[in-house]
Amino acid sequence: PAMPVASRGRPSLERAAEIGNLVVEAAITAFVEQGLDISIEQIAQSVGVSKQAVYRRWSSKIRLLMDVMDQVMAKIHAKLSQDLPDDALLALKELSRRMCEPDGGVRERSMMILMAEALEDSGVRHWLGSWRAQHFAFYRRYVAAVLPIERSERSDETVARILLDIVEGISREAYWQDLSDAECATLFSRKWEASLPLLNG
Repeated sequence: PAMPVASRGRPSLERAAEIGNLVVEAAITAFVEQGLDISIEQIAQSVGVSKQAVYRRWSSKIRLLMDVMDQVMAKIHAKLSQDLPDDALLALKELSRRMCEPDGGVRERSMMILMAEALEDSGVRHWLGSWRAQHFAFYRRYVAAVLPIERSERSDETVARILLDIVEGISREAYWQDLSDAECATLFSRKWEASLPLLNG
């Protein structure tokens, strides 16, 4: 039997997936460097595909950025949780430290763009709430592993939210104040030590 052929002008499923990955990688770089000033056409040109090929999959730049952030989160979580210490407290400390490391502004700039857009677009607002909930659930698992078993679930959630706010605050400060790796590490150590009573109390 004859092999199935992609319809004219449309890539095969494998090629479409490859193009999608290339577009997402290019979009991450583009959004970080230029924010929403970047055009879909520029992103398409940078990976050698047509503007129509991008629009077939994403209806707008914002929809593309939402997809980018979903994929970035999956990659970030996999990287953050790789090779953590067996001890629960040391694992949480290392995870938190990694979350503070400067990343060239990927998280800060992308989230700022999306938060601004969420003020106008209920679809983006809903997506952003879901994204943040997933990110919090990821972090909370590591906090819950440290806290005494007799603590209530609500207490676990409160401690996890406070700690995540501290960690994200360090990450924002590192980005906005352009801290070096050493300065960021010092800031993290100081804030982590100050946070330990939350985990022990």
